[in-house]
Amino acid sequence: SIFSSYRVSGFFSPRLNTTTEQFDTRTSTDGARLSILTAPQSRASRDNSRTTSVKDALRFALPAELPTEPYLILENKYPALRALRTDVDIGDGLWICCHCHHENILRHWKGPFPFKYLRCDHCDRQLCSECHSSEVLTPWPVGMISAPRPAPGREVRYCHVCTECGLSHRAEMAGTTLDFYGVTCAGCGTSSYGDWPRYHIGSVEPYRRDPD
Repeated sequence: SIFSSYRVSGFFSPRLNTTTEQFDTRTSTDGARLSILTAPQSRASRDNSRTTSVKDALRFALPAELPTEPYLILENKYPALRALRTDVDIGDGLWICCHCHHENILRHWKGPFPFKYLRCDHCDRQLCSECHSSEVLTPWPVGMISAPRPAPGREVRYCHVCTECGLSHRAEMAGTTLDFYGVTCAGCGTSSYGDWPRYHIGSVEPYRRDPD
């Protein structure tokens, strides 16, 4: 009947150890389960945030080109007929899908996404280097990274297009050097390593003069 701490500790220790191990195991398992549940949600949250910001930028974008000058209409072979077509009707240019040969209207917008999404209205394929386009979207050689700086207050007139979703991105520029590398698509998250099709945003006058 003499109290023995040794016997008591020997009697309870296995249970205490077992309880502790089970608790640790359960905590680890619950933590793993929690990470599995929360990680996709956080990624989804980032994706939703990115998509929302892109949609807002596209929704509130303003036209980058000025209205057609009257003299351009007068220089058309049939000025009376040309005058019937507004800038809203004809846009700033055309690109022809290399897959289905459908003509798609180009519109140049201010901001980081100069032509918004360039996907064919007929077959839904994105613009690629094999598609033909008017002067406002002139293919730019991969090796050329030097270009004149835009005038003060003007945006860079060079862009590249995501090969995954077709979202156009205005090029970055430092001094007279264009930077097409290390860009993450704001629309789908695809990374560019300089392999997206590049374009110079040229004049709209030839097309505005004669859109046909």
